[in-house]
Amino acid sequence: MTLADPPPSRPRPGGGAPPAIAWLSALVLPLAVAAAFIPLRDHVAAADIALLLAVVILVAATLGGRVTGAVAAVEAAFAFDLFFTRPYYSLRINRAEDIETAVLMLIVGVAIGEIVTRGKRDRVAAHVSRSNLERVSRITELAAGGEPPGRLIRVTRRELMTLLDLNDAEFERPPFFDALPRLNHSGLSIPPTLGADAPIDAKRSTKIELPVWAEGLEVGRFVLTLADEATGLEFPPEARTSALALADHLGVALLAHDR
Repeated sequence: MTLADPPPSRPRPGGGAPPAIAWLSALVLPLAVAAAFIPLRDHVAAADIALLLAVVILVAATLGGRVTGAVAAVEAAFAFDLFFTRPYYSLRINRAEDIETAVLMLIVGVAIGEIVTRGKRDRVAAHVSRSNLERVSRITELAAGGEPPGRLIRVTRRELMTLLDLNDAEFERPPFFDALPRLNHSGLSIPPTLGADAPIDAKRSTKIELPVWAEGLEVGRFVLTLADEATGLEFPPEARTSALALADHLGVALLAHDR
């Protein structure tokens, strides 16, 4: 048995500024802001300029991440040295306190980039976990509402295609007439019949299987067609766990219906 719907539309990558804007902010903004305050350097304390440049570093790190934040920190320290330490327009620094300020600006700038990057990563991880939980919850709610098996299979298929960025996913009932690499919590397991010396079928080389279990019985499987040049090994652990959870929830619903 094989069910196939038109593939769902893929979400476009979102979040963050375009790379060109991020790099422009890192390479140009510190120098531009520092140059704009040259007429005021006799009236504004160097420490205040350093704080302003720290804000510029924060902007660059927010737009681009750790690397652009570090580049902006180097640019800001260079601009501070060039425009706001004596002798002006020279990389020499005569006062020890100005050296300390420049070094601290560089250290703080790199730290800002790291903090911003980690904060972004944590937010992305939280969003992924929430999205994966919502996927499993949708299947559970549909199963509890008495949806027919075909509907549950189609919904699970769409969720898997989006979650794992697949080209296709087909549901099959046993018996199965071929063996495929199997997706599990640790990655992929290779069946004995697919040893290292086994010939590879070109039409099946981009396919892996996701078993659908219920109470120790394999009630079906999804044959997953991977994106070009993908192997399945690069699936994030959270995505693998969610895919297996979707299959398990579907398996329980199918077994209950079969009874």
